[in-house]
Amino acid sequence: MKTFLVFLVFSVLFIGCAEKSAFSRFNMSEKQELGIDSLMNSKVHKGKKVDGVVSVIYLNKVYPQRYKGDEYFYVYLYLKDKDEKTTFILNDTNATSIKELSSKNEFTYLTSTDVKWNKYYLVRFEKQGDILKFLLENGQSSSDLLVFEKDE
Repeated sequence: MKTFLVFLVFSVLFIGCAEKSAFSRFNMSEKQELGIDSLMNSKVHKGKKVDGVVSVIYLNKVYPQRYKGDEYFYVYLYLKDKDEKTTFILNDTNATSIKELSSKNEFTYLTSTDVKWNKYYLVRFEKQGDILKFLLENGQSSSDLLVFEKDE
């Protein structure tokens, strides 16, 4: 019983000294924290072969006052086959607007990624439900399904 009591006291003291957030040791703005928290990654597959990598941030969560109504995503990706048409799909619906961005753009600071061999996009879809299933297709290749949940 004494051992349990000593263990309990040390546990409470240790937990009281712990950091409150995973981001507290980093010097990040609130928007950067929200961006990293909303970031999802996937490999782009062609059968069992990896053809690229895609990273997606749900911007409505990061900028709720700026991006409302429709669904907005910041997408950056690397694809080996750059000649194929890239299609963005959300809940079985194609994007209504795709804007290609330069490597240094207004969202770069969210991820600190601005390499020139990636492609960067601002992608808009019509308003959807509370579960957002994002998919990228590039010719015969596709990403895994990335599932975002709204906080509303």
